[in-house]
Amino acid sequence: MLSFFVLLSAVCADKPMMVINEDASHFFGSRTANDMSIEGLNAFVDQYANTAVTHLFLNPNAMTASFDSETRDAIWELRDQVIPADIPFAKAWVENARLLHERGLDPYAAWIARSREKGISPWLTMRMNDLHDANDTTNYMHSTFWLTHPEYWRVPHESKGNWTDRALNYAMPAVREHNMAFLAELLERYDPDGIELDWMRFGYHFRAGQERVGAEILTQFMRDARALTEAWSKKRGHPIQLGARVPADPDAAIGL
Repeated sequence: MLSFFVLLSAVCADKPMMVINEDASHFFGSRTANDMSIEGLNAFVDQYANTAVTHLFLNPNAMTASFDSETRDAIWELRDQVIPADIPFAKAWVENARLLHERGLDPYAAWIARSREKGISPWLTMRMNDLHDANDTTNYMHSTFWLTHPEYWRVPHESKGNWTDRALNYAMPAVREHNMAFLAELLERYDPDGIELDWMRFGYHFRAGQERVGAEILTQFMRDARALTEAWSKKRGHPIQLGARVPADPDAAIGL
């Protein structure tokens, strides 16, 4: 199951910051069908109004998206995947996300707009290599891209080893293109103050021994992402910042 929201605090220059990082499942899995309305969406943001919270980082994806994406599966597009019967949270996530879509409500667009109304800076945070329940290929959270391309895993077609071996390998151009397409979709579809690329969900992006080459590949990916945010900054008429969630220490990053 995906983690619930994370509290982060930091200091930017002389201005205190508090960031709520809301993951792709928490809202949908912790509310009822009656909350899948514009009032329910607004109430989620309103709980942080006039508090120490300065930023909302809204996570729209794991392997799949919690909205009707054009570049990857939505969480409710299950195919032959299975929702665990003993986890009500999982079923609620799928059903409530689908219900919002059927009602014509995009939660991320609504939250971004409401955040600005309440004086909170709205960001998106994109998971770059989510691996929840990677050892169970029938799990409902897995995407068609990941399932149908085991040759793109860190250890291709891995069947018995560590779950981390099933992370997507960013040395593969198709993997980078898949994720860059989703990033481009987020920037076209939404109007955030910034977008964070979450390289810690999860921190395994290359085959063992390929870290130095991988560093160059991810640096180029970030440059391409920056070009996108700069282009959309001009179109939106305001800066769209780019962040990266990575280990605080470079040696720790290499270790991953």
